[in-house]
Parts: sequence; structure tokens; C-alpha cells
Amino acid sequence: MKRRYTLAFLLLCILPVLCPAQRAEIPAGVNPSSDSLHRTVAPNPPSDPDSLRLSRIDSELAALVGRDSTFRREVDVTSGRLSLSELLRNIARASGVNVSVRSVENIPVSCNFRRARVDDLIRFLCREYRLDVAASGNILSIFPAAAPTVPAPDPDVAYAAADTTLTYDLRGERLIDVAKKIARLSARNVIVPEPLYDCKVSGYVRRMPFDDALRTLAAVNGLLAERDAQDVWTLWREEPAAQGGKASAGPAYMRRRQFTPNELRVDSLGRITARIARGNVQDVILDLCDELELNYYFQSPVNLTAGVWVDGTDFETLLSVLLKGSPYSYYTERGIWIFGAAASDGLSSATVLPLVYRSVSKVEEIIPEALKQNVAVKTFPDLNALILSGDRRDVARVETFLRSVDKPVPMVTMEILIADVTKSRIHEIGLGAGVGDKAVKTSGTLSPGVEMTFGANAVNDLLGRIRGTVNLGRVTPNFYLSLQALEEDGVVRLLSTPKLSTLNGHEATLTSGETQYYKEVQNNYYGTQNPISSESYQWKSVDANLSIKVTPYMSEDRQITLEIEFEQTEFTDRNVEDAPPGTATRSFKSIVKVQNEEMVLLGGLDRNTMENSSRGVPFLARVPVIKWFFGKEKRNKVERTLNIFIKPTVVE
Repeated sequence: MKRRYTLAFLLLCILPVLCPAQRAEIPAGVNPSSDSLHRTVAPNPPSDPDSLRLSRIDSELAALVGRDSTFRREVDVTSGRLSLSELLRNIARASGVNVSVRSVENIPVSCNFRRARVDDLIRFLCREYRLDVAASGNILSIFPAAAPTVPAPDPDVAYAAADTTLTYDLRGERLIDVAKKIARLSARNVIVPEPLYDCKVSGYVRRMPFDDALRTLAAVNGLLAERDAQDVWTLWREEPAAQGGKASAGPAYMRRRQFTPNELRVDSLGRITARIARGNVQDVILDLCDELELNYYFQSPVNLTAGVWVDGTDFETLLSVLLKGSPYSYYTERGIWIFGAAASDGLSSATVLPLVYRSVSKVEEIIPEALKQNVAVKTFPDLNALILSGDRRDVARVETFLRSVDKPVPMVTMEILIADVTKSRIHEIGLGAGVGDKAVKTSGTLSPGVEMTFGANAVNDLLGRIRGTVNLGRVTPNFYLSLQALEEDGVVRLLSTPKLSTLNGHEATLTSGETQYYKEVQNNYYGTQNPISSESYQWKSVDANLSIKVTPYMSEDRQITLEIEFEQTEFTDRNVEDAPPGTATRSFKSIVKVQNEEMVLLGGLDRNTMENSSRGVPFLARVPVIKWFFGKEKRNKVERTLNIFIKPTVVE
């Protein structure tokens, strides 16, 4: 018996050595004597979502209790149909802990807790009402737990590439999942608009051709299927007609895609930024109309794909870019933007464009033919405006061009000084003698100039006075002697100072002159046996004018180019009394460039006339001094100079 006790004692001593006890590691900051130590050890981690959530709550509460011992306090709680959020607030108020309750449903709770620790109460309520916690320091936030995600079942879809048939057995699967699997198996693109991602579809077909299978799937689920020219299928649902407010996108289109803020963004000022590599134009328009809160209506779908990359542009400019070169157009009517095909939907617009700085009379002539080819342009002088009608984009291009040329036109005032100077000198001297039909009396003038005619008595008296030296005899009673000595100088200055004002690029004309008339006589004879003459006449006119035409062109640096055309016509002496008057014309054309308020001189229209003539007895008329007694000499010199001064001034 003693031996049996000794053996048992030895076994008790050896067993602790052979089988040492396993000790759990104590987390830092946790008191080994704490009652919550057993909750920090999880030998087998849970796998389901609820177990993971509760395990995470245990860890959060254990760490929080280690930081703040207030959560170990025991409280008594009794409630009858008190809301869950109020119950949590009362627990926090009674225990003095920091608790934040966020978005917790007002579920009525009836309970009776005695000497329950705060952390145990929170753990219990989180497990019973699917709550979750998050700790920040000694503050505990309590909020509803996220719903567990259940993986969607894989749609039962099969595709036979050999005969391009499709088989599916669907029972409430998501449309986006079905479309993805069909696209993956058949290598064909199937587009589903984002609003239809969660649409549940059902249907069963077996080995049906691909196109018929997709149309059947759409038909049995109240959808529509459409294939474009690139063999891309689109599944969409017909929208009901809009009732007030914004217009719908029309009955034949469903939005295929909504763009992210990184792709399409509208700022507070309505400026648009787009980063779209490839997208449907109608989707872009729909997103922008929603962002800008615009009313819209589609007469027909805008089936157009484009890429756009713009920064800070406005809505109408972006529309012009997206629809440029396409058969689609738009216009606005009473605040509604209407889109559709330009040819079939009759999308034409009419715009009244008033001009501010230009006259409407000749603006139509400056519009390029390429711009107004499809635009009807009519003038409306009452409002100084143009009426533009046609496709909205063509009208917008013409309107943009007209606004670019409708700018203030400077006026140029030209001060013109016309100086016509004539200098003349006439020198006549000579002695003439002759015999007239009757006796001539002595007469004439001595000043200014000498022009005397001496009769026979005066000549005989002169001869009698010199008879003592030389006997020259006497002259006949009809003899006369003419003496002429005349010198004349003249300066004539004709000044004209007109002022002309005209718009930049327009011609200014000045004309001044006189008109003379002459009689043109016409004799007509009627009959052959006894012709009767008839005389008729009419007065015809001949004009002699001074005309000047100036066209200024002002550049951006305020230099002025002047195109000048000058013409001066003068009458000459008539050779015959009833003959038409002769005319002499001086003219020139010139192009000069001057600065503002700078004067330019145009001259060189000089005419010099010199006449030297003599008449007398042969040989003696060439002997100096003696020629004055036996001949007559005349010298006539006329110098005429025309100068034109022009000073342009820009009037702002």
C-alpha cells in the first residue's frame, strides 16, 4: 500500500514536466488580473462576416477598456420601449463614458439590466441589433453595421461559336452580369446603360441565333435591343413621355452611359470641362443638360460618337464642336433646346442680328459666299439689322463673322489746301507806219504803257522840226504812225481750302467748276422737186471742273494710306464764236502713307509758256535798236504752278 502511494506521488511530480501548461500572451497595457483577459485570446479565428464583426468589436472594446477604466463600470438599466439610440445615450450618461451614436434606427427596446458592465452592454446591443463600433482615443462611435455582401450567382449562359447560337437559362439575374458574360463568350460588345445595371432579367432559349436571342431577351423583359453599324448591341428601355419640367430624350433613345466628374464637369459659372476619349454625343448632351438644368427635347436620336477634350467652354460652343460636319443640328425655342437631324426634322432657325457700328445696306455684300451658301440673308433697315435663317450652325457661323466685322469705324477728316499760282510777264515794243483810207487823228495812251497813233499832221510837224538838219519831206494826208511800248507783270494766286470727312476705307469726293454752252445747228431738207430747208438747233454743255477724290485707309498703328485722284479742267479761248469751247486738263493719281495729323504736299503740275515774236522790215528788223523803228517785237512768258496740301486727322 505504501508502495502504491509512492508511485502516485512520483507521477504527480513528473506530469507537469512532461506536459507543460500553455500560457496565453498578455497584450501590452492589459492587467493580468483583469476579468476581460479571457476575451483577448482567440485560438480559432472566425470566418463568417458576423463572427468577424463581433471579434473586431471584442478587440476594440478590450483595447478601449485598457485605455479607459470607465468602461468597466457597472450600471443598472431598465427601459420599456425606449428607442435604441436613446438607450445608448442613457447608458453613456449614467456611466460617464464618451459615446457617439450615428445613424442608428429608432428601434424600440425593452430591457432590464442589473449590475451590468458598460462594455458588456455595448457588446450585447451590437450583437442583437447589428451594430458596429470604432474607437478614437477614449471616444467610442456606434453605428449600423454594413450589410453583408452576397456574391451574385454566375448567369447560366452558353455560346456556340461554330453556329453562333446562344443558350441561356436566367431567373432574375442582373442585366449587367448577363451582358458581361455574353460579351465575354461571344466576343461581341453589348452595352447596357448605367440605370439598367441592376435590372433583373429572366428568360430561357436553347441554341437560338445570337441576334434573335438578344432581341428575345430584351422583349420578354420589357427592353429594346439595337445593333449599330459597328455590330455593337445596345440594350435600353423606352422612357415615358415627360410631363412638365424637363423634356425627355425622346422615345427612341436610352442613355447608354453617364460620365464621371473626371470626364465631364461643369463649374459654378457654367463653364464646361470635358475629357472624353470616345463617347456618344447624346449622352454628353444629356449629362450637360442635367448639370446646367436646361430644358431639352430630341426629335430624333443623335447617333453620333465623338471624342472631345476642352477646358472652360460654354454649352453652345461645345454643341457646335460636337455636331460640326454631322447631319444633326439644334436650335432653341422659348428656353427649350431642340435636337435632331437637320434635313428630316426641319431644324432651322431665324435670328435678327442688329448691327451697332455699320450700316446694314452693304453688309450683305461682304459676307463670304462659303458662309452664306445655306443661309438666307435679308436686310431690315428699320432696325439696322439682318435677318438670318437656315441651319442653326450655319446661322451661328454667319453671326460670328458679322459680329467680328461690326466694330467702330474711325472717321478721317482731311484738310485740303489747293494753291494755283500764275505768274505772267508781257513785253511789247515797236513802231508801225502805214497809209489808211482816210486821214487819222492823233490819239492813244501814254500810261500805263505807251500806245499812240499819230496822224499825218503830227508826223509832218515832227518832220518839219528836224528839217534843218535833214530834209525828209512830207507825208500824205492818209499816213499814220503807230508807236507801242508796253511791259506787264502779273501774279495770280488762287487758294481753295475745302474740308472733307469720310469713314475709314470710303471715298470722299470734291467737285467745283463751271459750265459753258454752245449752239449746235442742224439743217434738214425735205422733198426732192422743191426742197424745203428746216433749221433746228440745241444748246449743249461743256463742263470744266476741279475734282479731287481721296480714300483713306487707317492701319492698326494709326498710319493712314491715302489714295488721291485729282483732275482740273479749264476753258481755253474760242477760235470761232459758235464753236464749242476748248478745254485743258491737268490730272494725277497718287498713293501716299502719312502719320495722323501729318501734312503731305502734292505738286509738280507746272505749265510754263514762253512766246518771243517779232515783225518788221527784212534785215532791218534784226538790227538792234533800229529794229524798233522798222518792226514790232513781243515777248510773253507765263508760269503756272499747282500745289495740293492734304492733312488727314483721325476723329475717334
